[in-house]
Amino acid sequence: MRKIIRIISIVFCMAAVLLISVFSLPGCKKDVPKELNVYVWEGYLPESAVKMFEEETGLKLNITFATDNSMMLTLLKGGGSADIIMPTQNQVNRFYADGLALPLDLKKIPNYEKVAASFKEQPWAKWDGKNMGSGDTYAIPYVFGTSGLVINTEKYTGSLDGIGWEVLFDPGLKGRVSSKNAPESLMLCLDVLGIPRENLITDTQNTLEAARPKVLELRDNLLKFYDTGAEILDLLKNEEVWVSHIWDGGGRKMEKFDRKFIYLLPETGGLGWTDTYMIPANSENPAGAHMFINFMLKPEVAGMLTAESGYTTTVN
Repeated sequence: MRKIIRIISIVFCMAAVLLISVFSLPGCKKDVPKELNVYVWEGYLPESAVKMFEEETGLKLNITFATDNSMMLTLLKGGGSADIIMPTQNQVNRFYADGLALPLDLKKIPNYEKVAASFKEQPWAKWDGKNMGSGDTYAIPYVFGTSGLVINTEKYTGSLDGIGWEVLFDPGLKGRVSSKNAPESLMLCLDVLGIPRENLITDTQNTLEAARPKVLELRDNLLKFYDTGAEILDLLKNEEVWVSHIWDGGGRKMEKFDRKFIYLLPETGGLGWTDTYMIPANSENPAGAHMFINFMLKPEVAGMLTAESGYTTTVN
């Protein structure tokens, strides 16, 4: 009997040693990242949403505010890493072409069904390795809107009827106007010149040469090209700038701040845009990144963003 008990004891000890050795093998135990590095546009991630996400998931968000698309592209091309980025729709192809984006597993983003159908069908959201419009989904459209003009009607006394981008070139407003340090400033110059925007793609070099004098004229009439949304809001509130190109969210903020401000689309044509969620190919926490996108697509979270920033999301 003692012999049997001894044999059983030996077997149990051997099993315990085997289990310990298996779980100690390299590759069998994997550390799960507890943080998520996100690059988002200013105003797109309310503090209340950050707190809610961290409490729900146990993941800490390390947040960097992007100032332009080039910042995110340069980061990744230079070997830097991130788990979430937010390129604008007219820039996503640059991330695709350089192999910097990860195809999304939509099964892990069930709230994707809440995105308006018209945005899901945008060709730039998909990439097949060579062309946009087919293949896997790489980008989730999230925030969309327009960019136009914000005007201090107490300082600018001209007529608003039929007003266009030309107001930014008015010598009488020299040093009192501003525009974003971004491709939009080039686009509005093309509008003033009557050059189709698509010429930037079909005839890039000639289009840039044709626009150059107008861009320089704009630069010389501005107080400055501003870099961030917070910067232009301060310039407007302090009345250093009276008229500016601005995104609609910022324009609506100024209208709420003081009724003397008005946001409108220029007669010469406003600009439309859509900012997207994308997971970089070198993400260290793609599982957490999918969780983050799914969280941000919750209607109540999208509502927080709209209430705080004035921007409109694609979430129904």
